[in-house]
Amino acid sequence: MSIVHLNQIQSYLVKTFDNLIDLSDYKNKSEQEKQIAFLSRSLAAFSLIGLVDIEPVKAADAVIDGGQDNGIDAIYFDKQQKILYLVQSKWSQQGTKTIEKGDIQKFIQGVKDLLYASFERFNKIKIQDKLSDIQEAIYDAETRFMLVIAYTGNQGLADEPLRDIQDFLKEINDVSNIMSYTILRQSEIYKIISTGLNSPIDLDIMLYNWSQTREPYQAFFGQVSAKDVAQWWNDYFHRLFEPNIRAFLGNTEANDGIIETLDKEPQNFWYYNNGITALCSSINKKPIGGNSRETATFECKNLSIVNGAQTVGSIAKANDLFPSHLEQARVLIRLISLENCPEGFSTEVTKFNNTQNKIDRRDFIALDPEQERIKNELKLEGIEYIYKSGESLNQGLQGFNLDEATVALACRNTDISLTVRSKDKIGTLWNDINKAPYKTLFNSSVHGKYIWRLVEIKRIVEETLLIEKSTDEPKRRKLYATHGNRLILHLLYTKLEKEFYNLFNGLTEDNTSVIEDTTRILLDNVFTQADLLFPESYPANICKNVNKCTRIKKEILEL
Repeated sequence: MSIVHLNQIQSYLVKTFDNLIDLSDYKNKSEQEKQIAFLSRSLAAFSLIGLVDIEPVKAADAVIDGGQDNGIDAIYFDKQQKILYLVQSKWSQQGTKTIEKGDIQKFIQGVKDLLYASFERFNKIKIQDKLSDIQEAIYDAETRFMLVIAYTGNQGLADEPLRDIQDFLKEINDVSNIMSYTILRQSEIYKIISTGLNSPIDLDIMLYNWSQTREPYQAFFGQVSAKDVAQWWNDYFHRLFEPNIRAFLGNTEANDGIIETLDKEPQNFWYYNNGITALCSSINKKPIGGNSRETATFECKNLSIVNGAQTVGSIAKANDLFPSHLEQARVLIRLISLENCPEGFSTEVTKFNNTQNKIDRRDFIALDPEQERIKNELKLEGIEYIYKSGESLNQGLQGFNLDEATVALACRNTDISLTVRSKDKIGTLWNDINKAPYKTLFNSSVHGKYIWRLVEIKRIVEETLLIEKSTDEPKRRKLYATHGNRLILHLLYTKLEKEFYNLFNGLTEDNTSVIEDTTRILLDNVFTQADLLFPESYPANICKNVNKCTRIKKEILEL
């Protein structure tokens, strides 16, 4: 059957990408060579359509395959989700070949060169119009990377190339999972094409302990097995989600918490998690199960999840890590039928489900009386301090907010792990307002004016680093100006003389010059030492690793 499927895939690619794929570098090649190049490049473009849901024209434009492509056949940056997709594709006319070790190693090296801003190693013409997107991606600490490997063989990757990929990801993800990979073989490619990229999702969903509401619009709610939810992800991936909500964001604090609950307390997941909301064009209860409210199966047509993308994605990830645990977990779900709803109702449901009643860790900080004390101390100095969610600085007033205060205090602390956490997962510093690390930063001994001085210094450092990022060379140094900002601030606070923290005097021009000069020196030091100690590591993750930052700090302070 593989040849039959292969012919159908080929027919789809020709129909979809005819006249869209650039083959100008093949004008002197044979027709057979042109066809293989077209199909391989079309496959790279198609993989983006299947994963990102973009138009064929945009997917075709993402293809950079050709001379000096450095092993990468397509590059696409999803700015909304902050995911940089890097694709390697291979078309086999027989449908029997996989991607070999040499190709995978070339792909990995190309990804490294991209992460380290070694753009001169790529085809300048093909990568030029994508350079701004690539730079935006690699200089943003929130960017995640998806390696996509697409080929028309049915067998899996051989052990060696698969191990090369996994070892590379282990190296890059030494702190947080900023990079992942997906493999699209012939079977996955055929499944995407045969089910239709935009075809409606029709599911039979078994609900436990269910109930319903009939007025004004019909909806059902209850519990669904976490195993079933994981299967939805495996079958439909991004198509599950309403286009105008966030897709799965991967390794975030909230998602890590969801996965941890599924690992440690799967039986309590229903109590802890907010659940899922889905819209359906129609919902019908099947006769099986009779009138029992314990279990029932519902036929859901054209299902789309409008709230709960992080829950669904985290469940799928947990299913990969410890599948047996999910057998104990159930998830709250609401199924809303649009059958008799007015026009625009689905849009309103989507909007309000994603904007109302969201409570973050930082919201609980409003309960700490120390925050109000700090605010009042600064008010006497004519400085505005904002610590409650939803408030903003008044125009024309000097001041700062909780985020700036937290970063400044964390970087000023001698414990470098707090500096790293302020860079990687600042919310963990607010976990519990009654104990460390929050109490280490915000306590009765910390005066508001002291925090303001730290913030003033921090802003000078950030302005200096911003200027340094505008320089052209070396590009890897620019990465440390972006990702090493917290480590550099921590080192600078350590090096500054006591006079800089004298609250009776303002910062002078000479003080500012010293801070600027020291910042540039520290940037050079961090860049040099990090490259010496960890030449193969991605700067973003070096600066999120406590052990690596500790080693860099030790070397710099001994200079």
